[in-house]
Amino acid sequence: MVTPDLFALNPAPMLPLDFPQDELEGRIRRIRSPRYVAYEAGEAILGIVFAWLYDHPKVVRPPCSLIYSDTNNGKTALAQKFVRDHSPAEDSPDFGKRPVVYAHAPPYADISGLYDAILRSLGAPYRSTARPQAKWDQLLQLLTAVGTRVLILDEVSNFLIGKVDQRSMVLNSLKSLSNELKIPVVAMGTQDAVRVFQTDQQLGNRFEPIGIPRWSVSREYALFVARYAQSLELRQESDFRSKELIGRIHAMSEGLTGETCKLLALAAETAIHAGREIIDMGTLDQVPWVMPSERRRAAR
Repeated sequence: MVTPDLFALNPAPMLPLDFPQDELEGRIRRIRSPRYVAYEAGEAILGIVFAWLYDHPKVVRPPCSLIYSDTNNGKTALAQKFVRDHSPAEDSPDFGKRPVVYAHAPPYADISGLYDAILRSLGAPYRSTARPQAKWDQLLQLLTAVGTRVLILDEVSNFLIGKVDQRSMVLNSLKSLSNELKIPVVAMGTQDAVRVFQTDQQLGNRFEPIGIPRWSVSREYALFVARYAQSLELRQESDFRSKELIGRIHAMSEGLTGETCKLLALAAETAIHAGREIIDMGTLDQVPWVMPSERRRAAR
């Protein structure tokens, strides 16, 4: 059982149900804003994977990682947190440097599209019609100039779409980029991403696969739910010590981190509009929600 003191909330001033519209809109904006709440598996990825690679000395063959999980299970949120934590502040002498660069993979295996994606993430001007070799040279110069120490490439499962030779060129380019700059690359995607990288033995050995599991119904999950709900600033404390309530949240989100966060945010909005200020079984009954697996079935 989770003890009550784990979920003690700082008292917040009560607002009347007819509080000003701008106050309501401000609360809803804060609820919808991205946030990170620490949890064991996430902290392990941030520390054991990202931080370890970030601090790794430059070597001829830098270590790389492939982080994979089900869709909407927190990969992107972890990467963006790491980027935020390692972005120099405006008053820092290193402002303008990009020690961690995060980019989305192109929608299919395309060497020019890969270079475009990284150049866009750097905010660099480029010609989409330029030869890939010219973009490659530009990338090497820019990533060196901004002091990049880790490159994160998300949605690499997209590389399954495209011809085999195009996929090989894209993957070899990632490996060459890591070798040329002597920096680690972190690839991120679904389980399909493992299949992408295992098509080449060298890549499979170079990019160590690390999975992020779904949550089980556990004390750790209850603690994560309570901490996340606390950040949503509802006026009443919800009873996340209730096994029934935690089990319901887990079932609705199917144990996925991103789905849990989205569900709690929607529940908080529902509670505020209903004037109840609490997440309980009644609130969850009113949330407009379709379970992730049901969404996939509907799309077939």
